[in-house]
Amino acid sequence: MHGEAGHPATVPLSRHALFETGDLDCARDRVAQKFCRHRLEIAGDRGAFRAVHNHLPGDMISLNYISYGADVMIDPGELGDFYLIQMPIAGHATIRNGGEEFLTDIATASVLNPDLATRMHWWRGCAQILIQVRKEPFRAFAERVADRSLPGPLRFDPQVDFTRPQMLAWRRLAETLFLAAEAAPENRYGLAARFNEQRLLEIFLRCQPSNMSLFFDRRPAGAPPRYLRRAEEFLREHCDRDITLLSRVPLFSELSTEQLRLLAFSAVRQELAPGQVLFREGATAGSGYVVVFGGIEMSVGQGGKRKVLTTCEQG
Repeated sequence: MHGEAGHPATVPLSRHALFETGDLDCARDRVAQKFCRHRLEIAGDRGAFRAVHNHLPGDMISLNYISYGADVMIDPGELGDFYLIQMPIAGHATIRNGGEEFLTDIATASVLNPDLATRMHWWRGCAQILIQVRKEPFRAFAERVADRSLPGPLRFDPQVDFTRPQMLAWRRLAETLFLAAEAAPENRYGLAARFNEQRLLEIFLRCQPSNMSLFFDRRPAGAPPRYLRRAEEFLREHCDRDITLLSRVPLFSELSTEQLRLLAFSAVRQELAPGQVLFREGATAGSGYVVVFGGIEMSVGQGGKRKVLTTCEQG
């Protein structure tokens, strides 16, 4: 996912393209529809400007990829109702959130606090993956994790240091979520993705310094919360079963366990009623299918001229 010389190795979320344009006003308006109103100005060569925004909504978060090509100045002021975690995958950016100003790159990301004014300079060739986190649901989630009401606004250190092992591990989990989203059908967000979203946010709460770190830096003694334990047990049972099933499919037989786990996490389960049509000949292909239970008949023709070619069973 990382690139050199201002170019990402691959474009994240390419299956979830929102827009691509060389028009500054169009880019400003389209980005504002997903984030907030902001000033966007080209600071250098206007000919290099080419805005790209890929976007996949989730529950508490949305996953995004944005690049502008040219040097741009971005001034949203206070974000208001969301946090924004920005991770460069190419180039660098200068970030100011509240009284803190710093440079971000592959080793350093930023988290923009919603109640502090923000200004940014994305340098030419900068491309970032962004995780937008809705403020109110995130606060409610943080209070469940802390098992108490928070006494004030939750504010993070805006500089995210990936030389710290805990935050490097967090980044790898975030990148796994982006990779899984790349394989997901358009605007489909499965149970495993929701669980990983909560894992991602809980680790961020516990590991990224904030004014509330005292409440998050230690896990309470004893068993984890019941909702988390039940979710982990459910996913472990279903994911292990799916990994075993996928490993028996010839197409996936040479994949590693980690690759199969990623494939299983990105899969979306679909139940069909007897006689329901899954796809028709000539339709645009957007997915592949693995039969988990029952069977699928492959046929041609309709009515009395219908001819069954084969039946696909489990695996």
